[in-house]
Amino acid sequence: MRVHYYPGCTLKEKATNLEDSTQAAMARLNVELVEPKGWTCCGAEFPLITEKIHGLTPPVRILRQVQREGGDKVVTTCAFCFAVLKRANRAMLDNPEQHMRINAYLKEDIEIDALTKEKVTDFDAYDGDVSPLHLLEFIRDEIGYGTLKQHLKRDLSHLKVAAYYGCRLLRPKKEVAIDDPESPTIFEDFLRAIGCTVIDFPFKQECCGSYLSASMPESSNEPSYRILKSAKLNGANVLAMSCPLCYYNMETRQDRIREQYLTFGGFPVLYFTQLLAWALGADAEVIGLEKHAFDPRPVLGITQDAEVSV
Repeated sequence: MRVHYYPGCTLKEKATNLEDSTQAAMARLNVELVEPKGWTCCGAEFPLITEKIHGLTPPVRILRQVQREGGDKVVTTCAFCFAVLKRANRAMLDNPEQHMRINAYLKEDIEIDALTKEKVTDFDAYDGDVSPLHLLEFIRDEIGYGTLKQHLKRDLSHLKVAAYYGCRLLRPKKEVAIDDPESPTIFEDFLRAIGCTVIDFPFKQECCGSYLSASMPESSNEPSYRILKSAKLNGANVLAMSCPLCYYNMETRQDRIREQYLTFGGFPVLYFTQLLAWALGADAEVIGLEKHAFDPRPVLGITQDAEVSV
C-alpha cells in the first residue's frame, strides 16, 4: 500500500522518535509513506481570522501538492498538523469565498524545476479532494485492526497504558470528525489492538499547558503534572500520546516538573507509534527509546542484556 504522508517540521527536528517509529511501523505493515514534494510547515495553528487568507495558504499548498501527485489522502501523526490540514480542507469545501480567494492567490505560485530550471506557473485549483487522515484513523479505517494483529511480534499485555488525547486531536467535532470528543474510543481501540492493557483516566482530554511551556514555562508544569499524576493514580504505567508539544511538556520537561513537585518520581511517556513499532518487532534504538528524559525501557522489559528485536 502506498499513501502520501505529511510529517511536519517538528518531526524532522525535535520529535524524531515520532518520525522514526512511524516509518519503522509502517514499513512492517507494508505501507510506503510518500512525502509531498517540497512540503513546508503547515502553519502549526489554524487561522481563525477569515478576512485574511494568508494563514490558510500553507496547508492548502500541501493538500494541492498531494492532489498534483495523484493522491486522494494524506496521513499525518502530529495532532497539530492533523487539525490544521483537516480544518483547512474543510474550509475549502464549506466556504465558497475562501475557496475562491485562496485559489486565486495560489494560482500565481511559481515552482522551478530542480533539473531543467523551468518555471511552472498557472496551478490547478484545489477543491478539497484530498482527505487528511490521522494515522490512528488510517490504521482503523484503511489497514484494519484485524490485519494489524496479524503482524504483531511482541506481547504488550503487561503494559497498562493511558491514552492521552489532549485538546487538539478531537476538536472541533464537526471539522476534525475523527471521533466523539465527549466519549472517544479510537485511541483505546488502537491500544487494545496492539495488545496493551488500557487504563481509563479522567484527564485524558485535559490541556497539558500547550505553548505556555515556551512563554511561561513554569506555568505549564502544573497541568502536565496533573495529567501524569492522574494516569499513575488510575493504575497506568505508561502514558501514550500523538502530539509533539504534549510530549515536550510531559516527557522532555519532566526534570522541571520534578523540581517543582518533589514527590513526583517521573513517569514513562511514549508516542503511540513507538508502542506500535515495538509491538511489530522494531529495535529499541530505531524508535528512539534512548532519547527520553525519563527512560521507558524498564517498563517495556528491556535490560542492557535483553534482546531488542525479533
